[in-house]
Amino acid sequence: MGEDDSRYVTLSEVKELISEEAEHRELSYEQSLALSHSEKFVELTSEDSLKLVKELMDTFEFMNEKLAFKMTDILPEDPDGVKAVFSKDRYTPSKEDSEEIIKVLKKYL
Repeated sequence: MGEDDSRYVTLSEVKELISEEAEHRELSYEQSLALSHSEKFVELTSEDSLKLVKELMDTFEFMNEKLAFKMTDILPEDPDGVKAVFSKDRYTPSKEDSEEIIKVLKKYL
């Protein structure tokens, strides 16, 4: 896959893809670690996680794809958690925006 073919994937998609691969062959050490990590932390189905990414991007004009995927994987529970996801971004959501983001996240839990 070339660089132009790359795309973000949610942790739930990673779990699904690696699980399918494990049915056909032995996984490498790194793949086994990734599968173990995803099994511990995934809370949403692959389908729901993609719906959540779309809703976040459609609802919040400041939400880019990268942030929406991070938000979906981490599922912060409070405004400080939302702020942490945005820590490397130029935009910092207000407390009100953070609370609205949390409301959207909770719809999927």
